[in-house]
Amino acid sequence: MDVGDKKMNESNKITAVMVRDHCKIQKLLDDFEEKTKQDYKTMVKSFHKFEWELEKHLFVEEKAIFTAYNPEDVTEGYKMLPELTKQHNVILNKLGNMRQDVLKRRPIQDISSFIDFLTRHKDYEEREVYPKLDAALDESQKKFIIDRINEIVSK
Repeated sequence: MDVGDKKMNESNKITAVMVRDHCKIQKLLDDFEEKTKQDYKTMVKSFHKFEWELEKHLFVEEKAIFTAYNPEDVTEGYKMLPELTKQHNVILNKLGNMRQDVLKRRPIQDISSFIDFLTRHKDYEEREVYPKLDAALDESQKKFIIDRINEIVSK
């Protein structure tokens, strides 16, 4: 398999597309964390960019991916969905708390636990969720999902 074939093969995998998005979100989080040490206006702009990209990412997972996922083994296949939804709710709750801190010009509460949780969530998705989707979905389903992802997430 040459490099072009490998690149083409990777581009039709949900794992590859979503890992790229995870990397983008991580960079925005790193930038925001750095900006918390700078002036308020710079920090707010950085936070809003991070928040927007993270919310789009969660939306993509729940709408584009899970509406197309219909596993043959329902018991095994759907085990991960409640856990993922629970984790997304925790992330959105923590993000909302951070938003309140930012808007009220308070120090960001518990940013390190948020980063730890987000890292564990990312690892779970990359190790458990995306590979299962790539294995369970046919090429047309994956193409449909990847097209939806690309409509929503920015490069």
